[in-house]
Amino acid sequence: MSNFGFKVMDRNPDLLGPIMDYAIRHRRPVEVGLYYGDSQALDLLGRQLFNAPVPVNAHTNHDRFNAFNLHLTQDLLEDHILLARNRLGSAYSILHTASLPMTLRPGRRPTLLKLLLDNLERAEELCAAHDYRLYLENVFHPLSFYRDIFDGVHARGLSRIHFCFDIGHAKLWSGETLMDWINFMEELAAMGFGLHCHLHANQGIADEHLSMAEVQALGIGGADGYYNTYGYPEAFWVIEERFPSAVKVFEVKTEQAIANLEAVVAARSSPDAHPAPAPPEPLATLRRRHAGGKRQQMA
Repeated sequence: MSNFGFKVMDRNPDLLGPIMDYAIRHRRPVEVGLYYGDSQALDLLGRQLFNAPVPVNAHTNHDRFNAFNLHLTQDLLEDHILLARNRLGSAYSILHTASLPMTLRPGRRPTLLKLLLDNLERAEELCAAHDYRLYLENVFHPLSFYRDIFDGVHARGLSRIHFCFDIGHAKLWSGETLMDWINFMEELAAMGFGLHCHLHANQGIADEHLSMAEVQALGIGGADGYYNTYGYPEAFWVIEERFPSAVKVFEVKTEQAIANLEAVVAARSSPDAHPAPAPPEPLATLRRRHAGGKRQQMA
């Protein structure tokens, strides 16, 4: 069975009940965005998910704390970890690098990377204290920025920091193709990093979190000519086949969540709906792409 699941938020408990029932019945992963603190929603999610036979993870409130400001907000991260673990049974959480774009100036990148890595060391200490993990999500920067971050994570031996790939963010805020990002994830997996994925579609101008029904209504299901050479939902299946053990959650409107997942799964039943993914490149080839050979030296 595919490892596709749902992302929901801690509000609108009336909408959450059917999704939780479906997820548990069909053994689908669930990610909970802890953004709103709705007590009724949290009560329902806790009752349904704690000790449920499905993978559960949480998402931090990136407007309040993130990797960029953790030297000021460690207490908020610890509160989040305790809530996610003790109320939801979450194994890990998704963390953004920042709530706003950071500098792209090459001369300032070393200073920025040091700040982020120092803060991720702080996060590592909290995770070790509470037996928890964090997956750093790509947001406003190109692939090279995340390669530099994970070079640093590896060099510092931070074993509780991993990677969350957001397919829509990469389309909007990087110049690389989806296959470039998939190859980067192969690289990370070979180094022992865990992977998690956020799946949804957009038109390339905003982070729309479109469902398959919206994709079809807009007529944007095909290859886009610059990022996604597969189209939707074929790209989701390429990622599923390349990384079968990684949890992959769909970020779409709550009321469309079940229908969206079922549409993606149904598309796979047609042999013409999904082209075979390209085979993984040899790891040595991937590493040679890294300027200066830094990745090869770290392997």
